[in-house]
Amino acid sequence: MPLDQLLLLLLLQVVLIDAVHLCPLLGPSWPAPTGLSSDAAFQTALKNITQTIQNASDAGDFSGASLSLEIFDTSGSDGLLTYAYTAKEINTTLGVSKVDENTIFRIGSTSKLLTMLLLLIQGGFNRLGDPISRYIPEIKAAADDVLRNSTKRNNGIDYTNWNDITVGELASHLAGIARDYGFFDLTEQAPFLQSLGFPTLPSNQIPPCGVPNPCSRKQFFDGLLQSHPVVSPSSTPIYSNAAFQILGYVVEALAGGQDFEKVLEDNIIKPLNMAHTFYTTPNSSLGVIPSYQGEYWWNFDIGEEAPAGGIFSSAKDMSTFGRTILNSTLLPQSTTRRWLKPLTHTSSLDYAVGAPWEILSFGNERPIDLYTKSGDIGTYSCVLSLDPDHNVGFVLLGAGNNTHVSLALASDLVSENLLSALEKAAKNQAHARFAGTYALSKGNSSITITTDNGPALVVTRWVNNGINMFPSYMALTGITDPSMLSIRLYPTGLESPGQLSFRAVIPPPFPSGIGPFSSSCITWVTVDSQVYGNVGIDEFVFKLDKKRNAVSISPRVLRTVLSKIH
Repeated sequence: MPLDQLLLLLLLQVVLIDAVHLCPLLGPSWPAPTGLSSDAAFQTALKNITQTIQNASDAGDFSGASLSLEIFDTSGSDGLLTYAYTAKEINTTLGVSKVDENTIFRIGSTSKLLTMLLLLIQGGFNRLGDPISRYIPEIKAAADDVLRNSTKRNNGIDYTNWNDITVGELASHLAGIARDYGFFDLTEQAPFLQSLGFPTLPSNQIPPCGVPNPCSRKQFFDGLLQSHPVVSPSSTPIYSNAAFQILGYVVEALAGGQDFEKVLEDNIIKPLNMAHTFYTTPNSSLGVIPSYQGEYWWNFDIGEEAPAGGIFSSAKDMSTFGRTILNSTLLPQSTTRRWLKPLTHTSSLDYAVGAPWEILSFGNERPIDLYTKSGDIGTYSCVLSLDPDHNVGFVLLGAGNNTHVSLALASDLVSENLLSALEKAAKNQAHARFAGTYALSKGNSSITITTDNGPALVVTRWVNNGINMFPSYMALTGITDPSMLSIRLYPTGLESPGQLSFRAVIPPPFPSGIGPFSSSCITWVTVDSQVYGNVGIDEFVFKLDKKRNAVSISPRVLRTVLSKIH
């Protein structure tokens, strides 16, 4: 291709980036950024986050709640940003007078993540496929009873077929069982309900436990096994605290009968030195106590449902916990990768469910998934969010009125600023590490790589033995319009000592469609679809120096290594 045509092609690529359906792979566009604590642009973004949260607090957008925020990455034990806001309406006689990163809050249902990590530590991801009846004798008896009793077996509305339910379905809210048993049953407000037209119930239909007296294991199963199913297993996610109370008993069974608190202490709290994390109610002097009902909810006892929502912790400890997940400190990396995946949809296209992750998708250029778990108990709320693409996360803790709504708003404000800053940092670092021209010392073979206003590393010029590879790849991929050719290199996550693997994504020449059948991104289907001598035409490997900067690149299908010249 003549030089003037090549320059025109490059110009068209820049101009038409937004017009080309770039169709990135799911996952990061560049390797995760490092050294964020000294990255000037990222630090500016953190200052913007602090100011944004402070302004919202001053404006009363968080309903006067006390907040504790920490943003963290996987590089060390210190947070990237620590922020605390102390509400005026707190009980300083019982609790702290000023909130900081060590102030204890109740984390509510974020407790479920600790329960899930214990399950994975003990049994690995394969345990999720086991029937729950294998571990819980009460459920085994109920499952056998349904099999023996044809009336129950044929009545799917009134009786749960426990033989159909797995550990993983409980963990991902796909078991279809009741949300709770005993707790917050409306019989606690019977006179009010009856004034609204509800009937008076006989005593045998009123749960014997709940508030203020939590259910024993026997009371829990006696009641839960009589509860009607909500939906069929694995049909739609239905949130269930009862599911995680059961999983708490599974943790105990896998630990040879040890109680849950000891398993938690021995496997998470002590190894991670989470000194401000408690299974049972700690001294109130360590926590923030809202003036209105704070003491009540601080001491509110949920008994054996605690694996679903009873744990107390601080922002610093929850950052340690989140960092542990991202670093696979307590799990094999393969298990962590399986865990950080969706298991079901919800009716919102940007909201999926894992075990028990609440997975929120951000971004227009490509989806960035945050693996989150929120939790609420009375006047306390928590949100833990992990960003595996950038090895960064944040935790928000709240205490006060309407804290769920307040923390949801605060999480959006943090995410909006944080994710764009992380993408920018990742791109800038990738440009510094990989961009440049690579060539053979002899002969006419070279490749030029840069970044632009689109995702990934971009190949802008590529010659092999004097042959322009752009027309070659157009011929192989069926692209006839040079302006529509885009060769972008995405990290695969595969590494060898001193080497990093990428794959080229070349969007196929499909016309814009009218719906998902004809317009969905299908590059995940085309990766490695063309091989030459059993090597993909899209496989690239960078060789790195001791500072992790690229010194050469191998387009492996060409069986050549090009050294970086500038």
